[in-house]
Parts: sequence; structure tokens; C-alpha cells
Amino acid sequence: MTSASRDTTTGLKFEERVVINSNGIDLTKNNLYRYLSMRGKDYRKVISKKRLPDEAYFNKENGEFNVYEKKFQQTDGSADEKLETCAFKIWQYKKLGELIGAKKVTYTYILCDWFRQKKYEDVLEYVRSVPGCDYIFASDIVKNEPKKVTKFCFGY
Repeated sequence: MTSASRDTTTGLKFEERVVINSNGIDLTKNNLYRYLSMRGKDYRKVISKKRLPDEAYFNKENGEFNVYEKKFQQTDGSADEKLETCAFKIWQYKKLGELIGAKKVTYTYILCDWFRQKKYEDVLEYVRSVPGCDYIFASDIVKNEPKKVTKFCFGY
């Protein structure tokens, strides 16, 4: 068996530098489970394993629960296959959304420009074919909605 070295440093920097800061209650990472716990809700009754969203917000006013997963890649690797799991993840987040009273749940990948390559056309088409799933490129957020992104580094 071969053991591959995993250096996630650059990906973590990407996650830190691309910040959506959406409206609503911040349910990023473990905040989601603290929020559920404060309301007497047990996630284990609806899903068997915690999901730790890179960023997530629940807007009580409109009932939307928006989950953002950030993916950085600079060589072929595991992030490639993770994009193919959006249907399963939106299914789980919808269950969690029911616990918090969400009327609508979205799951959006925030991608670095690596994923603009032709070899990702099929998987990106698939992501958009799954109801509630979408993607956007981090560099487009900066160009189109600079107020939504508070931190970004083009060097990653």
C-alpha cells in the first residue's frame, strides 16, 4: 500500500481567505451543532456523521439555510472526486435544515480557478443538475460582488 503525503496548507489558506459573510446566523463548522444543541435538537437523529461546512448561514427571516464548501486544487487529487458528492451532501443538509426550521437549503461549492479546466465540464454540469446544488468561482465573486467577499488572495 502506498501512502500519499497530504499537504492541505494551501487549501486551508484558500478557505480562510475566501469569506462569503452571508446574512443570517453563522452556522459555520461546529456552530451548526451548537445552534442545534441550544434548541434541544440532536443531529444524530437525522444524520449519522457530522458535516462541518466551511461556511454556512441560516436566515430566519426568509428561512434559507445556505451552505458553502470551498475547494482548492492545484494538481489532480481528492478534491476532484468531492465535487461528485453534492447530491449526498445536500440530502444531509436538508435533514439538518429541517431541524432548524429552514424552508430552503442550498449547497454551493466555492472553487478556485483550477476547476475551470475543460476536464471539469461534466462534473460542474452535474453539480448544477442536482436541485439545491451550485458552484461559483472565488475569482468571480470578487469581480461581481466585492462586498460579499471580505478576504481573498489571488495568489492561491
